[in-house]
Amino acid sequence: MSIRAAACSLRAPGALLIAALLAACTTSPSATATPGGTQPPPTASTLPAPSSTPATARLLLRVTSEGGFIGPAANLAAIPEVSVYSDGRVLTPGPIDAIFPGPLLPPVQVKDVGAAGAAAIVAAIRAAGLDKATAGGPGGNPDTGTQVFAVNVDGATVTTRIGLGGGPGGPGGPGGPGVGGSPDPRAAAAVDLLTRLTDPSETWGSSATTSVLAPSAYRVYVAPGAPQGNGSTSEPAVAWPLSTTLDSFGVPAVPDRGIAGLRQGAVLGADAATLGPVLAAATAITPFSSGGKLYTLYVRPLLPDEVPNPG
Repeated sequence: MSIRAAACSLRAPGALLIAALLAACTTSPSATATPGGTQPPPTASTLPAPSSTPATARLLLRVTSEGGFIGPAANLAAIPEVSVYSDGRVLTPGPIDAIFPGPLLPPVQVKDVGAAGAAAIVAAIRAAGLDKATAGGPGGNPDTGTQVFAVNVDGATVTTRIGLGGGPGGPGGPGGPGVGGSPDPRAAAAVDLLTRLTDPSETWGSSATTSVLAPSAYRVYVAPGAPQGNGSTSEPAVAWPLSTTLDSFGVPAVPDRGIAGLRQGAVLGADAATLGPVLAAATAITPFSSGGKLYTLYVRPLLPDEVPNPG
């Protein structure tokens, strides 16, 4: 069976393709594909199409990290460092208690600074020069990773990469010296902006409110075998609640990040409503049983711009 055929075989409304991962199934609005596609998970350099989010809540800025010495599965459930929307919502990873095992589903904190706050953030983006592409060669330290700023305030995405080791770099990044060179003003301005966006006390001149995102959809990676605990802690298996078995969930993940048999997909609609409470009650070492086998899940909520419009 082809990927397209597999994608359209489930019951509505189920799981759907998200634009940042794979083209959506087009045979019927009720198709319930869950493929995650054959590309890596969305990053700041691959913003979803504007049609994937309401016109009143356009994605203005996303900051993510890439590279560095991390485990192959370390970023599968990672929440972007910052996502800013035109209605004033600023989404960041929520706080998690320092306990083991941690939750399977990472929380997303929502700070709403309103339209006036969004305008102030746009002004800060422009002041930092992140709305304009600047040619530059590689820089930074690939061993320590890169912060990726993707800005769309004028209808086109501008991507800037800042090496965490001290210098700018990557396609579309600002020119300037890499590690060991003098500080680059644009890189410093980008880091200052990120610091403000992640500062709980920064309200951007508005009366900010803070809440936790109530997910309506999920990105899910599935790996064969039970999760590895710390040697002394284990948890009972939880039955996978959806009709699609985990061995056929979504599509194979490419690249597989060194995890043989890794699959990826998205869960939306009625299936997301069914799966949500199960995910919320699970921990990072909860095994999921399906078809007589055990699996490890890596899950995060889809953010507002990543959820396809129902129409």
